[in-house]
Amino acid sequence: MAIEVRITKDFDLAKVSRRLLKLAGATLSVIGNSYAEETRKNVVRKQLFKSRSGALLNSIMAVPESDTRVVIFGAGKDNFLEYGKFLEFGTKGPYLIRPKERKALAIPTPKGLIFRKKAVHPGIRPRRYFFGDYEKKMAKALNEGRLFFRSKLPEALND
Repeated sequence: MAIEVRITKDFDLAKVSRRLLKLAGATLSVIGNSYAEETRKNVVRKQLFKSRSGALLNSIMAVPESDTRVVIFGAGKDNFLEYGKFLEFGTKGPYLIRPKERKALAIPTPKGLIFRKKAVHPGIRPRRYFFGDYEKKMAKALNEGRLFFRSKLPEALND
């Protein structure tokens, strides 16, 4: 893509520079939001995990970071949703679970709940919902950013 700017007598370079910086920031937002949206769609389409509360899916977002945008997952309203990293990368194998705030664990089964003081979890295989299909999701996001930038560029260059 090439950008051509014709300098005229009344050309205000500072004003155009500010507009181009603002357009660049908006383009980064479009790219980040596109990647986050594609990630959420992939989780649902490929059934990578069953979302019980929707908190992890809602935590996938593009966040402004200085002059860039960062796409993150696992940021909850009150704290970091730690289980997002276990779904993405898996666990190293079986591990022991103990109750944190109660006397026993309530474990759901097809017949109802069973209660245990501790349990051995078999481990979680990596779901790769965030970084999986990275090239495909990033290509789509960059294309959307490019289209957005091209559509808004004439506004930024004109007074």
